[in-house]
Amino acid sequence: MIDFRYHLVSIIAVFLALAVGLVVGSTALSGKAEEALTAAQHRALADNAALRKQKDQLQQQVLADNAVAEASSERLIGGLLTGERVVLVAAPGASGSVLGGLTTALKQAGATVTGQVNLTSTFTTTTAQNEAALSGLAETLANNAGLVLTSQPTGPVAGQQAAAQVIAASLVSSSASLTSSASENILAGFSQYGFISVDSGTPADAPAELAILVTPSGQPTLTVSQVLVSVAQELKSAGSATVMAGDRSSIGTDSAISLENSAGPAVSTVDYADTEIGQIVVVQALRYALSGKAPKAYTMETALAPDPAPTPVSTPKTSASSTVKSHG
Repeated sequence: MIDFRYHLVSIIAVFLALAVGLVVGSTALSGKAEEALTAAQHRALADNAALRKQKDQLQQQVLADNAVAEASSERLIGGLLTGERVVLVAAPGASGSVLGGLTTALKQAGATVTGQVNLTSTFTTTTAQNEAALSGLAETLANNAGLVLTSQPTGPVAGQQAAAQVIAASLVSSSASLTSSASENILAGFSQYGFISVDSGTPADAPAELAILVTPSGQPTLTVSQVLVSVAQELKSAGSATVMAGDRSSIGTDSAISLENSAGPAVSTVDYADTEIGQIVVVQALRYALSGKAPKAYTMETALAPDPAPTPVSTPKTSASSTVKSHG
């Protein structure tokens, strides 16, 4: 009969061997693991350094491209919009530098900037109460101005669309269907209730033929983007051409520019208007629209190259039907 002590010694020997194996194995493996981790760390550091270098090179390239564009802007856009009137409409959160750069580019192209109108966050709020307030105010101001809304909007941004029809008629009109006093009353009415503000100029005195809607920096909500798409389309319907412009930080799935592009687009879009090149393309896009060309998406997302720069021309202005008609 085998003594119990033999069993005990055997069990202890097994566990001792297992322990020794674990120690030896873990020591060997830890050395290999450490080597692998160290190698991976070195690769990650090298990749990070390469990416930083690439980023710096791209930033320098952008700066160089903008410098070339700035030096060539007179030749690229000088005289493209001579005699044309353009109004700037800014969404809540629109970049001041984009608005300033576009104003400079428009003046360099020979255009007159009639003014800048800012939409407020109250305008883009889509609660049921706000929708009703906008719809009611739009109808009241339209009736007071002798205007007939050509459509009765429905849907989640119906109030903003109705208001946009009336605001567009006061800012942009190739047929000049409103008197300056009627336009002033419309802008004053929406300003009084905090839906818009007139930042500069006197846009009601002389209606523009062209409009630029500047979208917010960063990522707006989908409903805000839907509001801005409806505003852009009403501006286009009222005048001769509209361009939706934004800066590079606004690029994203739910941005107003992406939403507009997914539906056509009905207006030209530029999503790098915070660069000198982008501002030049905005001016050129307005010129293309006046020449009868279809809207295009000049965006970094689609990497669509702009058409060859149009030659400055002097052509008679053509009239386009407005979305808001006068009672006569």
